[in-house]
Amino acid sequence: MIWMNRFGLVALACLPAVVVADPPTTIEPIRVAKDGRGFVLESSGKKYIPWGFNYDHDAKGRLIEDYWADEWSTIEGDFAEMKQLGANVVRVHLQFGKFMIAADKPNVRSLERLGDLVKLAEKRRLYLDITGLGCYHKADVPDWYDKLSEADRWAAQATFWQAVAGRCKDSPAVFCYDLVNEPVVPGGQRKPGDWLGPPFGDKYFVQVITSTRRAASARTLPASGSRRSQPRSAKWTRTISSRSAWWTGASTGRG
Repeated sequence: MIWMNRFGLVALACLPAVVVADPPTTIEPIRVAKDGRGFVLESSGKKYIPWGFNYDHDAKGRLIEDYWADEWSTIEGDFAEMKQLGANVVRVHLQFGKFMIAADKPNVRSLERLGDLVKLAEKRRLYLDITGLGCYHKADVPDWYDKLSEADRWAAQATFWQAVAGRCKDSPAVFCYDLVNEPVVPGGQRKPGDWLGPPFGDKYFVQVITSTRRAASARTLPASGSRRSQPRSAKWTRTISSRSAWWTGASTGRG
């Protein structure tokens, strides 16, 4: 949870005006180390240890997409504070329904705002773990999405990731893509359109990735594109738990 600290602003008001230049915005892309046991900065080879926040909702339970159109200054302030607190990475969550108008049509406005978020991360020298395909708020899940066949649902998810990765591919601020939060395979046959697990509070964190247990053995998760439009290893994200302190000593989400 982030507590907004305003004391620094009060103190600055008592000091002479000083022009402070923004820090350089260029940050190095991150790559898997040659030994496969960690991460390094691409150019310098310096070891990178992810340490940061699960930035999922605010104190009102709103997801970032619920207010980033009208309250952008809040997000700017939070990113500045997370950096001040020592974070070097932020996990953000994108809902499928907020980024897809139809099964084959991404929401251009949402993609543009995502681009703004990536630029903000670059400015603050913070990396992003972009978690997608969220269905956290059931009211935001389109009816047409739940009515798709399994094959069409997977195709729509691939379109989502192609659009998101395409928008972010040129930014060094993207640490990884977390393809889906808490995917599960059912123990048996499920009812048509029943893709979500039980709620935790008012949010649905768990998603079923295939309608039958048998089907799961023949499929793999759709791969998203990386910064250079190459698939990133899904094992990057399997080591990341969610809704909890998922880096050593890190805090949970806001609110």
